[in-house]
Amino acid sequence: MPRRQGPSRSLFASLPIDLKQSLRTQSFDHFAHANKSEEVQVKAENIMQVSMDGFLSTQPQSESDSEESEGDDEEMAFEAGPSGSSNVWNNDFQRQPIRLTEMGIPASIAGPSIVKTRRTVPHIPRYDPTQLIGLGQTTVVHKKRKKGKQPLRNPLNPFLGHEWDCTGLVERYTNYTDVPQDLMKYYAQRRLYFPLYDHLPLLLDRTGWFSITPQPIAASIAERCKCDLIIDAFCGVGGNSIEFAKTCERVIAIDNDLTRLKLARHNALHHGVADRIEFIHGDFISFAKSFAKINEGREETVDVVFLSPPWGGIDYLNTPSSTYPLSSILPIPGDDLFELCTTLTPNIAYYLPRNTDLKELAALAKTLEGEDPDGRGRTREWVEVEEEWVGEKLKAITAYFGGLVADG
Repeated sequence: MPRRQGPSRSLFASLPIDLKQSLRTQSFDHFAHANKSEEVQVKAENIMQVSMDGFLSTQPQSESDSEESEGDDEEMAFEAGPSGSSNVWNNDFQRQPIRLTEMGIPASIAGPSIVKTRRTVPHIPRYDPTQLIGLGQTTVVHKKRKKGKQPLRNPLNPFLGHEWDCTGLVERYTNYTDVPQDLMKYYAQRRLYFPLYDHLPLLLDRTGWFSITPQPIAASIAERCKCDLIIDAFCGVGGNSIEFAKTCERVIAIDNDLTRLKLARHNALHHGVADRIEFIHGDFISFAKSFAKINEGREETVDVVFLSPPWGGIDYLNTPSSTYPLSSILPIPGDDLFELCTTLTPNIAYYLPRNTDLKELAALAKTLEGEDPDGRGRTREWVEVEEEWVGEKLKAITAYFGGLVADG
């Protein structure tokens, strides 16, 4: 900011040089040095003798302004006292009058006038500065864990070190240079499978990389299959089971590969939903047959069965025909697998390749008994086929049967 041209208009600059030097070195603590009050009075008289031409007026001298100040300003006022003295009132503190004559100011200066003052409000921070002391310098001392005590938890991820944590069971890829060539395109889509892959220690084995359902598709299917009890017949590394645990009360996840089942439980643990999933190591075919027999006469029923069986490996699209036949599904043909699931529930969601033969899917629907309910000449129940798109690419289709078919 440029300096103002011309002589200074401040009060201190207008004083004589001798008086300015004396004021710089003089202590005005008249309460501690009562014997210097006469010297202070002389200095005050010298200040008043300076010509007012060099001062910058701070208040208007009109009568209207004086009247306003008398009625409005209550911050600090000079009140005339006996014998020409004045009292100072300060509303910010206790009302204790201080006589100006006691401060060494002559009575001729102290008059029945009112001077406006500016109140300075101190800035009070909203936080306690003492809380910032030692921030970031805290050292954690790990005490020796006694037998029977809970293991130490990582504050950033409390599930590290959990008994279900499988860190190190399979290799976790974090760099393209470590990824095998045939899994390169799947690793590039890792955030599509697990959006938190780069933030959580999620694990996938080789089969899991090309068999997991993309998370947006899994979340959409889970919303359609919202129920009390759902069975994920081929859970793999847990992509669908994790999303089912967010919408359903109870999930039963089954897989015949123990390593892959541990990875599914590991991934569900780090997503915070492992407590809502029951992981069963076994063959779904045997489970379905035994469950149908054991559950006879019980009130517990399966609401939905989700089928995402193996499609035949990474080269499932390399088939002689242009369509994918249900007979290529493992471990048993797709139509036989569907019939087995109907013994548990009529509500089935079937996740299949995008080029699945739709005529074979339509043949899986239950045959209607009696007359056509809606008069359209159909002989089977409705089958809803939903295309699963990610961006501009069709990934798969999902066929809904029974009560999962949307109304209308």
